[in-house]
Amino acid sequence: MGDISSPDIGMDDVPPVLPPRRSLPPSARALSDLVGFSLPGRDLPVGASPSARGRRAWALRTLRSLGLHRVRREIFWRDVEPTAGAFSWGAYDALLDECRAAGVDVLAVLAYGNRWASAAPGATDYHAPDDPRTFARYAAAAVARYHDRVRDWEVWNEPNAGFRFWLPTVRGDPPAFGRLVSLARESAVAADPMARVAFGGTVFLPQLITGGVEFTRRAFEATPSLAPSLGAFAMHAYTLYPPRVSPEAEGNGEVSHVRKVEEMAAMLEASGYDLARPIWITETGWPVTAEVTEERQARYLVRAVLLSALAGVDGVWLYELGDGNGRGELVPEDLFGIYRYDPDTADEVDPAPKRSADALRALFASLGAFRVTSREPVAGAPGDVHVLALRDASGRRAWAAWRADDAAEPWRWTPPAEATVLVDMMGHDIGRGAAGVLLGGAPVYALAR
Repeated sequence: MGDISSPDIGMDDVPPVLPPRRSLPPSARALSDLVGFSLPGRDLPVGASPSARGRRAWALRTLRSLGLHRVRREIFWRDVEPTAGAFSWGAYDALLDECRAAGVDVLAVLAYGNRWASAAPGATDYHAPDDPRTFARYAAAAVARYHDRVRDWEVWNEPNAGFRFWLPTVRGDPPAFGRLVSLARESAVAADPMARVAFGGTVFLPQLITGGVEFTRRAFEATPSLAPSLGAFAMHAYTLYPPRVSPEAEGNGEVSHVRKVEEMAAMLEASGYDLARPIWITETGWPVTAEVTEERQARYLVRAVLLSALAGVDGVWLYELGDGNGRGELVPEDLFGIYRYDPDTADEVDPAPKRSADALRALFASLGAFRVTSREPVAGAPGDVHVLALRDASGRRAWAAWRADDAAEPWRWTPPAEATVLVDMMGHDIGRGAAGVLLGGAPVYALAR
């Protein structure tokens, strides 16, 4: 072989090595059973003040009015164990009692560190504990307290964003985090054998920090027993921060929504995680900014819900209900809401909806009882055309269709002949027309009677 010259191949001619992917069957859950909201303390605060009670009442009432019953909320270690060994549960007792009374299921996040648990100079609540066993004892206490109100638990949040949530690191510490999750899971399951404990959702895409797939793989390598023992797995599915491209976007560092799940599933399977157990997207969303209009936020959220179902996850929690006041350290964090900022939800005037709130309401009103069964091929359609088939428990069929390229010219789609009800993204009836329906970035729903 030595006398055969090698071809001159430039780096641009070498196809990139893509991460392994493992596709899952579509979710067995109907859309209204699949989707929830991840709510910060701003939306679902603790406390007995009129403002806190009013905000909780509005959030739970709004969630149920959308046709949903799932919420994700932190239980902060600092709140329930302000000094070592001295627990105080009253504020969370009231919160979880109100959720149960409203028919809302809680995914509880065992959240963050505690100042007394770290010897780091100037330690904050976001410093990792010096001894993960102290965190495991808090986890056991929380699960024992709330086993009758909470089944699903998530350990920490975005541990690979160390500069925010795993201080004093920048990118987190995969081996240390894996050990903390392992100990917390063991103690939680000892307190309640029915508890499902998930690895905390990571930021998926590398952006100055280690991406979610690689971070999790390193954590599993350091603690080989962890992946096979988990009852669930959580991930986040944002686009690059601040989120501004569609859930179908690929390239320039972006990975599509479905491919994120496929890449994570491949790593999980290789690490020994049982893919029959749940994969959850515990946060995804888009802030309304100069680059993401209210119309685009609505389109992206609706499409992300449908694509999550197609990808096969067991739950997706959107971030979030209400905007903040815009004065936070990271301004986009205050703009993810589907309702506008309201400084006082104790009064009789509810926060004003953005277009996304009305679009999600229309989605669940039209298709909430349906589950996604497949993405259907469409002869002659451009590659960005998505037509998802759905079916409800009675066997009734439906379809959701759109173009992923929001800037493309509308393309004419002919719905199946049995589809006699056609509505747009906002729930308005639309005419079929002899030549079909024009598809753009706003999904169209077709239902058989």
